[in-house]
Amino acid sequence: MRLFRSEFLRARSRRLVPMVIVGGLLTVFVSLGIAAINSHPPAQADLDQAQARFEQQFQRCMAGKYLGPGQEVPAGFDTLEEFCRENSGPFIGDVGMQLRDLPQILEGVSTFVIMLGALLGASLGGADWTSDTITTLLTWEPRRVKVLLTRAAVVVLFAFVITIGLQAIFAAVFWLGASTRGTTAFTPSGVWSDAGQTLLRTSTVATAFALIALSIAMIGRSTVSSLGALVGYLILFEAVIAGFRPSIEGWLLVRAGIVVVSQTPILHHVSDSYYSSTSPAPEVLMSVGRANAVVGVYVVVLLVLALIIFRRRDVS
Repeated sequence: MRLFRSEFLRARSRRLVPMVIVGGLLTVFVSLGIAAINSHPPAQADLDQAQARFEQQFQRCMAGKYLGPGQEVPAGFDTLEEFCRENSGPFIGDVGMQLRDLPQILEGVSTFVIMLGALLGASLGGADWTSDTITTLLTWEPRRVKVLLTRAAVVVLFAFVITIGLQAIFAAVFWLGASTRGTTAFTPSGVWSDAGQTLLRTSTVATAFALIALSIAMIGRSTVSSLGALVGYLILFEAVIAGFRPSIEGWLLVRAGIVVVSQTPILHHVSDSYYSSTSPAPEVLMSVGRANAVVGVYVVVLLVLALIIFRRRDVS
């Protein structure tokens, strides 16, 4: 318990932690403030027209007019009605902030949130190496496995609480902007449930990336090595190699994180004629279950590797 308290106070004293919080809050208020300024409530006539168009489009969708080959419900939807309600509107037009869009917007900003998690993990893991205080810590507590696991627990706590707090504030400010400068019309009853689930999934993935960044920082003994390794992996494997070999997308970390957050599998259409009735069903490169497993395997493997190296290598 003393070690956890010490690591907690050490992490809280890092200058990066308040910088991340303040920077995140500024980003939330500035971006949503600009969005609110450029929004305007729709007229009642626009709402009535949107409702009429929705009813027409919904009936056409339920008749199978918008389905792909084989008249099958697309992946990610359990029923035809769910697919039709998601894709038929109502579409009000360019009014700005609409509360019903909150879950999708939270998905859109998830990349930024996950990057914050990785930054926190890299900093909290590599700061002692950069400042040469790791030897002092190991003199006080020589059990290295306990030190790393305790630090990992603190990273989990900070990454999860900070990212979920920033997202909750984002959702609250977005609701305020939509209520005063946009519209809450046509908001489905489950919008807050969907937003909450998206928020939790994003913070979970951000925490996983924080642990990965922590592990790399402990292996490379610096914050820079952790961030450099993550950026190099993102550019080399995720952006380049996956473009030439789509078949390996089912094993890529960032792709897995995207699937976990969006709950939408990665599909590979083997034919260019997607809308042809003779097109084969798309191949599932990464399902949601597999994405969860991929993220978990990356976290466990890298954390175990960091434990082995940290335990065996000399600290000077």
